[in-house]
Amino acid sequence: MAGAPDDADHEPSGLSRVRRLARVGWTALALALVALFAGLGWLASLASHSGDDAPARPPDVAAPPPTNPMDRMGLDQNALPPSVRAYLEDTLYPPGTGRLSPSSRDLLDPNGRYEDFRPIPETFSQDPGEIMNVRLTSDRYYYEGADPIELSLALRRGNERSEPLSIDAGATREGRAGLEGSRMSLRFSLADEGYAATLDPARFADHHGPVVVDARIEYAPGVFHDEMLRLFVTPEGMIPARFTGRVEDTLVNGSLLVQVGIDVDQPGDYRVDANLYDRLDRPIAFSAFKGPLHRGDRDVPIEFFGRLLIDSGALGPFRVGEIRGYRFLDGRYPDRERIPPLPGRYPTRDYGLASFSPDEYMGPEKLRMVELLLEDVERGIAIDLPPTPDLSRISSPDSAPR
Repeated sequence: MAGAPDDADHEPSGLSRVRRLARVGWTALALALVALFAGLGWLASLASHSGDDAPARPPDVAAPPPTNPMDRMGLDQNALPPSVRAYLEDTLYPPGTGRLSPSSRDLLDPNGRYEDFRPIPETFSQDPGEIMNVRLTSDRYYYEGADPIELSLALRRGNERSEPLSIDAGATREGRAGLEGSRMSLRFSLADEGYAATLDPARFADHHGPVVVDARIEYAPGVFHDEMLRLFVTPEGMIPARFTGRVEDTLVNGSLLVQVGIDVDQPGDYRVDANLYDRLDRPIAFSAFKGPLHRGDRDVPIEFFGRLLIDSGALGPFRVGEIRGYRFLDGRYPDRERIPPLPGRYPTRDYGLASFSPDEYMGPEKLRMVELLLEDVERGIAIDLPPTPDLSRISSPDSAPR
């Protein structure tokens, strides 16, 4: 036999809903009272510390007080596995920035050429004085607008200057699939250190990309050697932006922020690079801006990270130089349109090293990498570090072989 029915079964459905709502309401009220009393206790705690014994407010400084990023993650950096500590030590600065030294030739002279005299293989001899050496080069690699292209060619027998019997030279545009169009002849004339020629970029006014210069050199009667040189031209109509010459600096979050004025004609994704020097013009840092720019005058922010400047020990006022950039053309050939570089170096205000933050860089992608490395360690995946090289066994270029 079935049990006696519950009284609730006979209550009208509306009354049942009211009772359920009442129970929910009393629960919410109780929670609100708990929160109120907790808030009153917190305010009383603040009041008890607002008298003369309250700690003094730290003075305002340009750089925020130093903090350990691992502390913010709840990790003891000294107790981390060696692989994680090594990764943290190698990523003290943000991506796209780093230390400069006098040996950073590619960054200190970003548009320089590196051709030197090379021996002609057919002239190899036991006697160095009989070997023919040739050099074909230009004053730089990138050319924008109407800048003339200055070419030079020199020939040596051993260390002595040699005169070619003939030079047949020309220039041809190059596309994605190779050379395109007709070869434009070039005439080399006698110059101080060999032979020189000027190529007018107007002859390539409808071409954006590489140009190949070739030269057939007759260095002995009926004996020829072929040389080739590649350079890059951006015609006037393809220059996407120009620097205005305005360079300003300020401190932001303990780092040196340099604002570079730019007049953008073609919106798109840009990269702008710059170098930083100390008061004695010694190179100390490089950095870059990467991101979208819109049409019109804009300021491009380039940040020199505070920890990097502290580690360099450099003294200001600093100087900003080698400001250059391009617009990225995704999926196209060539894949970038270059901005004419801004010549000269621009001084900043005199910042002391105490103005900068000693914090290491800790962005979301770095934190994620630390998490992944720790997960690998927990899974038992060994990440062995390469052995430290024995520098005492590496001889310098000037030392005798061992």
